[in-house]
Amino acid sequence: MVQQEEKKLPMSRIASLDQFRGFAIFGMIAVNYLGHFEAIPGTFKHPDYGMTFANTIAPFFLFVVGMGFRISLINNIGKSGRPRSFRKAIIRYLTLILIGIVIYGPDPKLGMWDALVDIGFAGLITLPFILSCRWIRITMALILPLIYQYLFTFTRYGEWTMNHSIDGGPLGVLSWASILIFGTLLMDDLINLNHSKFIRRSLTYGVILVAAGLGLSYLEPSPLWEFSQRSMTMAYPLFATGLCYFVYVFFFWLSDLKKIEIPHLSVLGINSLVLYLVQNVIIELRGNLLDRKAPLWQALGGGLTVYLICYFVARYLARKKIIIKI
Repeated sequence: MVQQEEKKLPMSRIASLDQFRGFAIFGMIAVNYLGHFEAIPGTFKHPDYGMTFANTIAPFFLFVVGMGFRISLINNIGKSGRPRSFRKAIIRYLTLILIGIVIYGPDPKLGMWDALVDIGFAGLITLPFILSCRWIRITMALILPLIYQYLFTFTRYGEWTMNHSIDGGPLGVLSWASILIFGTLLMDDLINLNHSKFIRRSLTYGVILVAAGLGLSYLEPSPLWEFSQRSMTMAYPLFATGLCYFVYVFFFWLSDLKKIEIPHLSVLGINSLVLYLVQNVIIELRGNLLDRKAPLWQALGGGLTVYLICYFVARYLARKKIIIKI
C-alpha cells in the first residue's frame, strides 16, 4: 500500500538550498554565454559525448526542482486540499512547457527539448507518485531511466535522437524525471535527519550513484552507454545525480552548519525563473555584438556583463521582496 506523508512541512528559507540554486543559476549564465565562443575551454560546452561542467547544470536544476516540488505540494494540500493542489501543480508544469516552447520554438525534434520543457514534463511524469513512500520513489527513479535505456538501445529511437534532437528528445524526460525524484529524497532527509546522519546518507547516495554511472559508462558498445547529455542514457543521469548530492552536501556544510554564504549566490537563487528568462534574452542578442571567434578577453568581458545584469535584476527583486514564480 502506498504511504503518503501530507503533514505540513516547514517553509522557512534554507540557506544551503538558496546557495545551491544560486550556484546552478551562476553556472547556467556562464555556460549558456561562454559556451558559444571558440576561445573558451571545452568544459563550458556540451559535447555529444563526455562529462563537462556544462553537463552538470541542467541536472542541478532538475534536482533542486525536485527538492521544492514535494514539500510545496504537501504544504499546498494542507492549505487547499488535494484536488486543488494537484490542479495547481499540473497548471504550473504545463505553463513551464508552454513558456519553453515559446522560447525554444515549437520544434518537436530538436530545439523544443531544453530546460523548461524538460522540467515541465518531468514534473508531470512524477506527479502521480510524488507523495509516495521513499522506496516507491527510489524504485521509480531507477525504473524510468532503465525504460529509456531499453528504448534507446533496442529501438531506432537512439539513432533518431543522436541525429535529430537534444537532451534525449521527447522520451529523454524519463531520465530527467529520475533526477527530479532523487531531489525529493534529499529534501526528505534534509528535513527529517540530524546533521551528521544527513551528511552520511547523502554522501552514501552520491558515491553509489557516481559509481553506478561511471561503471555503466564503460560498457560496450560505448555510444549506447557513455556519458552523454544529448542521448540521456543511464550513465549520465545517474552520475550527474551523484554529483548533485556531493555539491549539495558542500553547501549544507558551508551555509547551514558553518553559516558562511558565498556572496551573490543566495540572491541569484531567489528568482531563478526570472533570471533564466533574462539571461536568455541577453544571450540571444550576443550574435549581434560578438563573433564566435572573438578573443578570450572579449568573451569573458561579455560573460561578466551578462552576469552583472542578471545579478542586479536579482538584487532589485530581492530588495523589493518580489518573488516571481509559477
